[in-house]
Amino acid sequence: MNNDNDSRPVIEIQDVSKHFGSSSGAVHALQGVSLTVEPGEFISLIGPSGCGKSTLLRTLGDLIQPTSGTVNIKQKSASQARADRDYGIIFQSPILFEWRNIRQNIELPLKIMGFPKSEWAERVDSQLDLVGLREFENHYPWQLSGGMQQRVAIARALAFEPSILLMDEPFGALDEMTREYLNLELLNIFTRTDVTIIFVTHSIPEAVFLSRRVVVMSARPGTIKEIVSIDLPYPRSIDTRETPRYFELVTMVRESLRTQ
Repeated sequence: MNNDNDSRPVIEIQDVSKHFGSSSGAVHALQGVSLTVEPGEFISLIGPSGCGKSTLLRTLGDLIQPTSGTVNIKQKSASQARADRDYGIIFQSPILFEWRNIRQNIELPLKIMGFPKSEWAERVDSQLDLVGLREFENHYPWQLSGGMQQRVAIARALAFEPSILLMDEPFGALDEMTREYLNLELLNIFTRTDVTIIFVTHSIPEAVFLSRRVVVMSARPGTIKEIVSIDLPYPRSIDTRETPRYFELVTMVRESLRTQ
């Protein structure tokens, strides 16, 4: 299982609120959210549509600023963590460049971040092997399925070896069979690396299957309603979804969401 020699939290969110718009017509997306994430955790954020899950993730990723409260990543601000390449971000759409082949898409952050060109091949090869796409390295995005494109996006996000992955409904647009397959692939990556994952999803079964803790958020303004610990042992497999404890945990999360 994932471990980190530094036992301090990798993410500390303290009393974060986010309001959009003017005072007269403000949308209160988040209200007083506090959460601590330990190294090597897999945390899922789940809640009703519009509850601020993605807003919270984007706050962690320094894509938007909180109205109040603080976000610390590895004992520094989100903006400094971004500058220090501490995290990678994956969205629902893979956002691949159609005119670049798969290898070139994975190389892109290495080029932008100024990594020595002598390191590119080894880093890209490692990620291609990790996501099982070595034989497709010279293909272009339009030649791949949606699930394969999302695996490229994961490889690209991991190419510069961030310690944290922020994932915003990465499998939400995929069919159920592909989604289940990529759940297994993601768990394989999680157990083979030291990465900490924050994962936004609408799927209760997905959240329970993947996570160590499921953070249940309330309807807008989003607050943390409950944190459900998932005591299913790693590594997990398809058989995990058939165990009585898995069904009990799915029911626990569902009941928490129902009592909004």
